[in-house]
Amino acid sequence: MALLILLFWVILNGRVTWEIMGLGGAITALTMIFLCRFCDWSLKKEMGLYRAVPRILAFLATVIWEIVKANLALCRIVYRGRPEPYVRVIHTELKTRMGKMLLANAITLTPGTVTLACRGNALTVHCLAPKMAQGLDDLVFERRLLKVEEALHG
Repeated sequence: MALLILLFWVILNGRVTWEIMGLGGAITALTMIFLCRFCDWSLKKEMGLYRAVPRILAFLATVIWEIVKANLALCRIVYRGRPEPYVRVIHTELKTRMGKMLLANAITLTPGTVTLACRGNALTVHCLAPKMAQGLDDLVFERRLLKVEEALHG
């Protein structure tokens, strides 16, 4: 979080000088003190966030790759003119609400699928074809998010 705050400060200033970096460092330190004191943030959470960065980037790369693959599959379905809507309920092992929300959004971002509801550990997903629903059996999104949760919450 501290690096993001400092990066945001540099972006807002539009240049990097010793004065801007010094003032940005001081503002970042004060912001971190405030976050630790009043917003339930800690240095342990900060280090967990830094450990999770590679896993978060891997998750984002996976989402982009799955979007590309789903676009190609969707083009075939539309070209053949045979969509067969299908609704399926899947269960997730994710523990946090944020993880479940990210999984639901990743599914919805993938063309041909929409997450209709998220209750507890169950997600209701609408697919344009039953073949797309088969991909929900082994969600690569969920595996990546489980690794992120593991890094963040140990």
